[in-house]
Amino acid sequence: MNARALVSIVTPAYNQGEYLAATIESVLAQDYPAIEYIVIDDGSNDSTLAVANQYAMRHPGRLTVLTQPNRGQAASLNRAWAQASGSILGYLSSDDMLCPSAVSELVAALELHSEAKLVYCDMWLIDSQGHRLRTLLAEDFDRRRMCEQLICQPGVGALFRREIFDRSGGWNEQLQQVPDFEFWLRASCFGDFVRLPRLLGEYRVHDGSASFQSMSVARAEEIMLVARKHWISGPATGARIALARAMSIAAKNHAQSGRPLEALHCFSRAVAKRPRLALELGVWRSLLVGFSRRSYYGAMRRWAALRAGKGPEA
Repeated sequence: MNARALVSIVTPAYNQGEYLAATIESVLAQDYPAIEYIVIDDGSNDSTLAVANQYAMRHPGRLTVLTQPNRGQAASLNRAWAQASGSILGYLSSDDMLCPSAVSELVAALELHSEAKLVYCDMWLIDSQGHRLRTLLAEDFDRRRMCEQLICQPGVGALFRREIFDRSGGWNEQLQQVPDFEFWLRASCFGDFVRLPRLLGEYRVHDGSASFQSMSVARAEEIMLVARKHWISGPATGARIALARAMSIAAKNHAQSGRPLEALHCFSRAVAKRPRLALELGVWRSLLVGFSRRSYYGAMRRWAALRAGKGPEA
């Protein structure tokens, strides 16, 4: 790999006209010279496609716009990555952003670790107005923790070698809630990931983001299906740990979706399968956040606005 290896970044977008411009601008502002950028509109009925087309017209040759009837994020990414030309691939959600040196620093990290298959970074948590709320520091790569504790270590800005997509077949288009994590699980079978301890991405939370959405029962428990499938032929101990963790995540999802009885049922099953979960503060914190997520991030947004001197309604 050389310093000008082509990096193909895909942004799948569905009804994100409000935030897409900032996302596109963050990619166009990268200081890395060889980026292929693809925005794929997944059947939006707002201004998403118009915003993407406006930027494509303003920056000819720097942005390709694809469109299709609504098929979901996984199908959108798979289509765009299949058409992409880069030897390094990545994606950026349509409400997130990259810091200007993100791609150049991440590519340099891949060059330095020639055996690594994927590189990821730390990030900022931002609100709907782009105010930085706090830092999100990723864990160093640990495949055991990813597989057993279901820790999704890669986040905004992750880049991976094209062979991962070619060998794995891309995202599972049957999944709606955790297709990214399931993809990272499979990708980790092909080689190590590397964490670059730099704040290079910005992850946005807002009323329309997945962090706030109510989800169906099936979607809330999707992580349990992923854990079972991954461990179907693995050691019983690892499977038990992973499934208990998946049940605790499903409990949080049910709580977030306004189903307290289902949340408590999943949580009790998780503790029955792995009693030590009841001693983990992080598990209880996650469940509590599930029950109060909207008010939690709303309070953080108001606090960030006050610190910025914009008043409580900023």
